[in-house]
Amino acid sequence: MKYEQLPLFFVQPDPRVAVYDPAWDKPINNVGEQSISEASQCFDVGEQVATTTEKTAHQHDKPTTHWVERYWVERGSSKLWYYRYTWMEGRKLHRHYIGSVRSPKANMKKQAVEDAIRDGQSPQEIKQLIRALKN
Repeated sequence: MKYEQLPLFFVQPDPRVAVYDPAWDKPINNVGEQSISEASQCFDVGEQVATTTEKTAHQHDKPTTHWVERYWVERGSSKLWYYRYTWMEGRKLHRHYIGSVRSPKANMKKQAVEDAIRDGQSPQEIKQLIRALKN
């Protein structure tokens, strides 16, 4: 069987001509049945922001943005369990190691962190508390 290369050729563009509409030359007065006037236009974006944004924004719905979580790490064939303090800043998770679940000192730290969360302390204050309990 003999193989031949196909000849390349140029395809002519579509010869159709665009249709012109004289309405395109008129200024636009209505957009979606909304009348545009200078009185209704807002030139400053800052004027469009509601004063109650923090009350309605989804990221402010949950006042609790920090917690203590229990997690495991697999070493060989066994799972080792630990505690860590976790908090959110915006959409980013941050974590601070507390200690092993088996450690009495780590359990004491965990309880202190949970108490600090209930007392309404900030994540920065709780990080300082964990560091102070380390020594």
